[in-house]
Amino acid sequence: MNSIRIRFTLMLVGTVLSVVILATVVISQMVTGLVEQGFLDALASRATTFSNSIKIEGNDAIFHLQPTPTEGKLLETQTNLLQKAFQKSQTNFDILVKQTPDGQRWASIKLGHGWLSWPIREHAPPPEVWWGLAGWMVLITVGVIGVALTVAHQTTKQLKLLQSIATSVGKDGVLPVLKEEGSIEIKATAQALNMMGASLKKAMDSKMRLVAAAGHDLRTPMTRMRLRAEFLNEREREEWLQDLDEMGRIADSAIQLVREETIGKGTESVRIDELVGDVCAELILIKMPVAIAGLDPGSVKISPLALKRALRNLIINAATHGGGAIVSLEAREGFAVVIIDDNGPGIPEAFLASAFEPFFRVDPARRQPIPGAGLGLAIAKEIVERQGGTLEIENRQPHGLRQTLTLEIDSANVLSVAA
Repeated sequence: MNSIRIRFTLMLVGTVLSVVILATVVISQMVTGLVEQGFLDALASRATTFSNSIKIEGNDAIFHLQPTPTEGKLLETQTNLLQKAFQKSQTNFDILVKQTPDGQRWASIKLGHGWLSWPIREHAPPPEVWWGLAGWMVLITVGVIGVALTVAHQTTKQLKLLQSIATSVGKDGVLPVLKEEGSIEIKATAQALNMMGASLKKAMDSKMRLVAAAGHDLRTPMTRMRLRAEFLNEREREEWLQDLDEMGRIADSAIQLVREETIGKGTESVRIDELVGDVCAELILIKMPVAIAGLDPGSVKISPLALKRALRNLIINAATHGGGAIVSLEAREGFAVVIIDDNGPGIPEAFLASAFEPFFRVDPARRQPIPGAGLGLAIAKEIVERQGGTLEIENRQPHGLRQTLTLEIDSANVLSVAA
């Protein structure tokens, strides 16, 4: 009985049967009462008619026949039906069915030289029967809808559990540990998810250890290579040192990317306009071509150090590859939008989707006059998304690149910022 399938089946069958039985009992009681009442009314009406047509003399009853049938509109269809009914019983009478001005129907039967008039009732179900049938259908419909909603609720309740688990998975691939309790299916699902979470965490930890160890171990041979380069002639020594510097940047950036994957979302409320201004001021101080177009005030909940690294990567990317960075901050409908424009060549449309991949370079050749490991955008995107924001890039017209960073404004500090 601890299976969702069995419980749903029993609940569905039991509820539908209960609704049908209840509705049938109600309609049966209603119809039975109407039939009984109709029989009693008809009996009373006919007895009254007889009492006006019969004369009692001792133990004898004498019928007083009418010289003519009841006056009224002749109902041909009903007359033919009644005549056929008498013909089946091998009795032939002259029969007329008429409707009087007050709406009552009378069957006039010719007996000898006179007519016997008999009240007949409409055999179509009265309005109460139709209302009862409508009520029966409403009860069935409401019951079935109730069953459907209950089953849907129970089903989606389990799906919501899976949905909440899926949305709680962090970018580090770690799943929350679930309680292995409930029905057979839920326990089996929880066990499978816990096993998967443990495997994912193990794989992520292994990846981070591998990258960190590789970056650390590379420094020893790079140091030896740098010492040996000192014994080369000036031209070769310069080329070797450039290669070693690039290898160092790649190792440092790879380690930084892995570290960013382990940092969660910050909860500190920070004035983003001041933070963007500080980053720009630092880069301007070291003679980088950075300009501020305008900064709207606003606060966001973030990790300030992580966001500073992301902004620095994005602005340096525009300043070095785009010939200069133009930075602005706009408040748009509850979001703080940082826009970083440049006037460089941009990125070919075919490569835009790959721009955030690690070690991405527009030029497939590894050697470039501008140093870089190709991890700046990847690290920035990782940081921004972990802080609950989005990072997008697009080409400007006629040339240049636009990097757009969007973060939700901290509504708790909107009034203080505005003041």
